[in-house]
Amino acid sequence: KGVQLNIGDPFEEGDLEPVPIPRDRSGNLIERAPLWSARTAVLGYGANRVFHGGEILLNSDTEAPAVRNLAETLQDDEVARWVPIDTRAVVPEQINPGDLVSFDVGAAGPTPAGSGGAAGSRLIGPFRVLALGNRREPTNVSQSARPRGGSAANTIAIVIKLQGDAYEPRATELFNALRSVGAQGVGVQLHSARTTENRP
Repeated sequence: KGVQLNIGDPFEEGDLEPVPIPRDRSGNLIERAPLWSARTAVLGYGANRVFHGGEILLNSDTEAPAVRNLAETLQDDEVARWVPIDTRAVVPEQINPGDLVSFDVGAAGPTPAGSGGAAGSRLIGPFRVLALGNRREPTNVSQSARPRGGSAANTIAIVIKLQGDAYEPRATELFNALRSVGAQGVGVQLHSARTTENRP
């Protein structure tokens, strides 16, 4: 009683209580609601809708992650910017929100030593991915919700840190480079999920 969870609020142990229902009276509820013994799978999961005290948690309440407004996912010193990508050289379905990526931007002149890019290009990043086109959840979730899919994403929304009123240096470098190559899409390098160095 008295519990209210808004979209994105995590379930905590104190938010839940067992509901004893005799098996012969549960009907199909045993197939539609998680058992109390499986509650640890729910803890920490963001609510995908508003919950009020006294409701029974159903499996459908934990089948898709909460999707908050994009602006609500940003800290006070962060902004989102969109980067056009070359869908001939990038497979957006293999990149997910939360991943770290660098952008392979064409550049005149020699490639800096150790940049990892091809001749005539440079890698700028890493940046945290917020969205790919209009997809803001992992591919497997979006496919289960919309199995027919749609066109491939041709932009990636990234998080940029602000330093006062200015962008962080790597973001300034990225958007200056994008202006120099025009509106064409760029390549993307996906970083390991274990990468912690230079994490935005």
